[in-house]
Amino acid sequence: MLRGVATCSCGARMAGTNSARYAYYRCTRADDVDQQKCNRSVSAVPLETFARDVAIRVLTKLDTAGYEPAATTRPEADVLAVEKDRAKLEELKQLWLTDDDFTTAEFHAMRAVVLKRMKERQRKTVKRPIAVLEGVAGPDAESNWERLEKEEDYARMNAIYRFLFAAVVVRPPTRKGRGFDTDRVDIKPNPLD
Repeated sequence: MLRGVATCSCGARMAGTNSARYAYYRCTRADDVDQQKCNRSVSAVPLETFARDVAIRVLTKLDTAGYEPAATTRPEADVLAVEKDRAKLEELKQLWLTDDDFTTAEFHAMRAVVLKRMKERQRKTVKRPIAVLEGVAGPDAESNWERLEKEEDYARMNAIYRFLFAAVVVRPPTRKGRGFDTDRVDIKPNPLD
């Protein structure tokens, strides 16, 4: 249920999996064979319960009255910059296809710079829709969340997680033994502006 939010401290995403015994989140680098390999995993039920409790605490204190709905149009300067970057990507592609001296490594390096610039610009202009919190935030957040659970509205609950949290980062365990180690989980909030 923490789809798109659960990450590993190694920088990779964590994917939900199901074994014969229990559900858990596992680092997506677990199957790597190089130095990037990471075998970190965490049981899903306690992690999701912990994230749920944090979300409910935030939602209880959150007042959505002053927020404006997300804008659907982007500033003209951003639209023009995106068009220039797309033209630059096409130019790089044509250069790579026609010039034998232009290596694939050079193409990927130059392309990565342009794509990073486009992604940063998009991150600055995209506003998360406050409508996802409608009817959930406020003093009755816990009962509203329980209603979503009863209705099995997992898509909406996950959208709320993505609205509230930039990431739920799972670090290595800090203690041995049974029980969920909350000290190994860092929840990074999204700015609520």
